[in-house]
Amino acid sequence: MDLEAVVAEVRTALGTIDDLTTPEWGVQRIHSPAAVIALPERIAYDQAYGRGSDLIEGLPVLVLVARPTSPEARREIAEYAAGSGPRSVKAAVEAHQYTAADEVTVVSAEFDVVTYAGNDYLAAQFNLEIVGRGA
Repeated sequence: MDLEAVVAEVRTALGTIDDLTTPEWGVQRIHSPAAVIALPERIAYDQAYGRGSDLIEGLPVLVLVARPTSPEARREIAEYAAGSGPRSVKAAVEAHQYTAADEVTVVSAEFDVVTYAGNDYLAAQFNLEIVGRGA
């Protein structure tokens, strides 16, 4: 499975959420709200489902919202963390028709205040599990 191809498709899926920017990894400036896709915890080769499929575990998608201590930021991040709805990360990611992977699932979300490019943001880290054909 090609990690960069999968990430490109996840970015496309996230791009369907109105007003959510999806910059490439490593950019030094973002416009909030933004979704940044980092590197996965690990890739397990030829293991998933006993069929020789690869498994990407813990691909983090960080949704960053400005003014981390404001009530508006909490309400905004809650919309992204919802299980369904027009701003739901889970709904957008799982509804996409992938060609670079067989299955993409949002398995959890964690919350924190993080600093990115010198600015503080309220963050929701969505952890994705991805199964796809091995090489």
